[in-house]
Amino acid sequence: TDIGEHMILILTDKFDSHSDYIIEKLIDRSISFFRLNLDYSSLLETHVKFDGQFEISQNGEKITSSKITKVWPRRLTVEITAEEECEFFDDTTFRIWRNEWNKTIRNFFFTIEHADWLNTPSAINKTENKLKQLCYAKMHGFNIPDFIITNYKSDLIDFSRQYPSGVALKLQHQDFYKKNERNVGFYVNKISTNDLNEFQLESENPIMLQKYIDKLYEARITVINKEFFYCKIESQHSKKAQIDWRRYDIGHTPHTQQLAPKEIQDQVKGLMQSLGIVYGAFDFIIAPDEKWYFLEVNSTGQWLWIEYLTDLKISEAIIDWMQS
Repeated sequence: TDIGEHMILILTDKFDSHSDYIIEKLIDRSISFFRLNLDYSSLLETHVKFDGQFEISQNGEKITSSKITKVWPRRLTVEITAEEECEFFDDTTFRIWRNEWNKTIRNFFFTIEHADWLNTPSAINKTENKLKQLCYAKMHGFNIPDFIITNYKSDLIDFSRQYPSGVALKLQHQDFYKKNERNVGFYVNKISTNDLNEFQLESENPIMLQKYIDKLYEARITVINKEFFYCKIESQHSKKAQIDWRRYDIGHTPHTQQLAPKEIQDQVKGLMQSLGIVYGAFDFIIAPDEKWYFLEVNSTGQWLWIEYLTDLKISEAIIDWMQS
């Protein structure tokens, strides 16, 4: 079916519950959209053609690039999801297939630069640079934990010794891994100087250590087109979630709506302007002295569990943006 007049493009994959949730609401309101899934199995059944403009067919529907006016980018590239992992994804034929799809998708993005994006690819790529985030955040007046990035064992130990109460080990790239047939994330861990003795003198990858900040509570602020949604996360109520609330102990971790302080809102607006983003999911620690510490911003960050727990109308703001 040629859905020609569909103007909202949703870039995602077939496993994305956030897209499912928004799409249910779009269907209820008879709002037209085209969902482009970029997972492996979906692309096996996708056809694309460029003859002055792009034409893409997937799931029996077809869209042309010239008629797209809004783009909600949940993902931008063909990467293998944790749900899809299997052995052949490392072979040469697959790597060529994936690389050619990714190049074609980038070409497609060029033809829809006229559209209004809830974060452009260039802004998303810029925001993925965690060091840039921290430097810009400091420039805009945020408190940030002291940190180091290195693979020199002696420097890591010296840094750790400055903070007897511990440091936080944090991966710069978040991913999911298979463990006992389950998909698990590598979360933030609090470590001591003794833990660093296992770090080798040679061949180790660089790691990022931050001063560990004791927490009164944490905050997730989701911003959509200058509209703020602040969720207070009382992670210290749960032993499981104390170090990193993404270990999810929902029943023992109260989530509540709050109003973000004006100073924080102003700093967030300035940081978003510097990064060129209009959507961001910001994570903060609030220390026992009530000082706010910026941790990071995710330009495609998750929000669905917050809406379920707090009734913050994040999905409505996304749909409002789609219709604006």
